Amino acid sequence: MNMIKSKTTEIIPARIGHFRITGKIGKGGMGDIYKAVQEPLNRIVALKVLPPKLSRDEEFAKRFEIEAKAISLLQHQNIVSIYEYGEEDGLRYFAMQFVDGTDLGRFIASNKMLSIIEIIDFSKQICRGLRYAHSHNIIHRDIKPGNALLDKNGVIRLSDFGIAKIFSGTDITMTGSAVGTPEYMSPEQAQGKKLDAQTDIYSLGILMFEMLTRKPPFVANNPMAVAYKQVHELPVPPSLKRKDTPKRLELIILKALKKDKRDRYDTIEEMLEHLDSVDPQEKAERSTVMFRSVKNNKKEKTDFDRRITDRRSSSHKTHNQSLFSAQYWVDMFKNQWLIWIAFITLAAAFLLHINNHP
Repeated sequence: MNMIKSKTTEIIPARIGHFRITGKIGKGGMGDIYKAVQEPLNRIVALKVLPPKLSRDEEFAKRFEIEAKAISLLQHQNIVSIYEYGEEDGLRYFAMQFVDGTDLGRFIASNKMLSIIEIIDFSKQICRGLRYAHSHNIIHRDIKPGNALLDKNGVIRLSDFGIAKIFSGTDITMTGSAVGTPEYMSPEQAQGKKLDAQTDIYSLGILMFEMLTRKPPFVANNPMAVAYKQVHELPVPPSLKRKDTPKRLELIILKALKKDKRDRYDTIEEMLEHLDSVDPQEKAERSTVMFRSVKNNKKEKTDFDRRITDRRSSSHKTHNQSLFSAQYWVDMFKNQWLIWIAFITLAAAFLLHINNHP
């Protein structure tokens, strides 16, 4: 097998089958990922390769096959596509769609703060990808920023289904317990319990929290401590860390992060529907309206109180004056002018009646 030397002095294969490798992209949950050209189609692909040592391990080989099968079942805009699966010179590999861009982990790290509009858009795209996967009886089980690829057009594609579970009447699943990334594990996943679609909902809630605040809600010095927090600690409301968080978006995140999966969204579809109703300007608009309302109410209350005070003061002065003083009658006239007008009108009418009937 021909080999080439990378920039980091790492020796990598020059070719695998009819794929010509041009460089290394990174490392996934199951094997190394290379940028390659598929010949003779001249198509650029991401080639995921399981090393020979792991290929000989039955457990790892099974996991790798699961990932290839999982992706092959899914054809969706928000999920990477798979083109080919095979084995060459003891190396298991599969070729998948090359995403020209970055992943959400690097994108978050390279930006001071994602906008609320971006966060809502990215979250909805991930929801759509998961909705499609769940409808095909596949749960991802490792939703995290590094597994959400972002292309240059702003399209999110889910990748790395290395620990996905396929519910298709087969027993091809992962063995062992607590597989995944501790910072993004659901409580039931951290405890090694049986998983369903709710685990992806929880992990997406963690990812959304991180997009808002730049950090996941539960961090610690070691994986066991993080897993403990996932099971026992409640997340801090993200609005305490980011003031412009729309209240509805915060409620969606906190619902997704419920410890008891029965308290979370029943389906990713329900979560998506709630995300569709979030107004990115909700927090700012509400604050402005409330401030304006309080200010106006305060002014109206002040004017009202002043009128009442003036009226009471005037009445108090009137009663303290002598009944026979000139000022008493002046004040009475000022305060009781309607009564005086009625009195004069009745008097005039009475006199006119007398004059007309002598």
